[in-house]
Amino acid sequence: MPSADALQARRSLTISMVDGALYAVMIGVGESYLGALAVELGHRDGALALLVTVPLLVGALAQLASAPLVDLVGSRRRVVVLGAAMQAACHLGLYLIVALQVTQLWPLLLVKSAFWASGSAIGPAWNAWMATLTEGISRERYFAWRSALIYLVLLVTYVGSGLFLEARRELGALLPAYGALLLVGLGARALSAGALSLKSEPPEPPLAGAERSLRGRARLALTTSEWRVAVFLALFMFGVFLSAAFFTPYMLRTLGMDMATYAGLTAGSILSRAIAFPLMRPLAARIGLRGLLAASGFGVALVPLGWALTADLWLLLGIELLSGVVWAGVEFSSFQVLLQSAHPRCRVEFFSLANALSAALQLAGSLVGSAVLAWTHLAYTDVFLISSAVRMGSLLLLVTPAMAIALRRPLVQLFVRINSVRAVAGVDHRPVVSARPLEAPAVDGVDESTNEHQPR
Repeated sequence: MPSADALQARRSLTISMVDGALYAVMIGVGESYLGALAVELGHRDGALALLVTVPLLVGALAQLASAPLVDLVGSRRRVVVLGAAMQAACHLGLYLIVALQVTQLWPLLLVKSAFWASGSAIGPAWNAWMATLTEGISRERYFAWRSALIYLVLLVTYVGSGLFLEARRELGALLPAYGALLLVGLGARALSAGALSLKSEPPEPPLAGAERSLRGRARLALTTSEWRVAVFLALFMFGVFLSAAFFTPYMLRTLGMDMATYAGLTAGSILSRAIAFPLMRPLAARIGLRGLLAASGFGVALVPLGWALTADLWLLLGIELLSGVVWAGVEFSSFQVLLQSAHPRCRVEFFSLANALSAALQLAGSLVGSAVLAWTHLAYTDVFLISSAVRMGSLLLLVTPAMAIALRRPLVQLFVRINSVRAVAGVDHRPVVSARPLEAPAVDGVDESTNEHQPR
């Protein structure tokens, strides 16, 4: 007969499925359309660049606050519930911006940054919490089913929201439609916070020695981790974000797409990524992480080239389907290498610092892209071509001997969480790793106990 603790853990994992579905509703109806909302509110290229990248940078830095927050409030569950409640409150702020038709940049930038910061700050705490709840079960099976549910809800709500927005646009009520969706997102995240509060929290042994100190773990991450791949990926993302902020205005303003078409187009990349991501492990086992990263990175470099060369809807859909596949390859291979580049006792800090470096260069890329549009006579398509060239150029780093050694890694089982939906790359997966290793058997000659990437 299962123990009381086992029954509690099983009940909590069932509740976590509900929480995941509600989280997907929030992403599908709200966060996914903030770029299109910004376009509707009249924000231009420079503002759109800031709205895409500043929240990413704030969120990357906010991850470093997770451990101190847990120490402050005394519970991982309290931190996660508080962060979820703050995300729900951010939806209220977004709703007020829409309802009052606020066209200034700073309120939208502030609320969106707060939304990302609260979501990112709870990531490591959520991961460590789930790691203890899933001890003794097949994590791969559980998170496979949880991810499948999240993807299904995400696709339905994302496409449904696009159809709803288009129907309301034809009636001349697009902004009220955005407001209605944000209220749905608020309700979904509030219910999600309630579900999270019902989950049990198994005790976690305290860290010892220098591991108790955030500064000590950050110093350990800087001095003992492998940074070659992190630097390459940051430069690669600089090239990506030269054009990332301008996909939405190009499709909606320049090509004149309606919201239903836009949603259907970007949903293609979500679907293809969902299908392709699980297939990357056997592919990497066959051609190696270096081969997978180079091939998929080359594919990502071709995506903006495709945007620039065609306005045909069916060709654009094919490009988005390709985009989902190649981004899945980049994410799988880069997560794998980054995961093993960090010292086992400071993975949270390593990923936070690596994400901060990447986010800083993403911000720089967006600002450079917007400056090119503002100070020259170049069009969106010209910026897409520049972005493609910069992405291609960064791939040359993969041919260096040091990078070749860094990418010669054995494979581990990989879990990720869904963080958001980006029109330029489908679903945004984020690695969230536990601050301490867990007891688990080795797979493929690699100890997986510290390598948990949970879907969220």
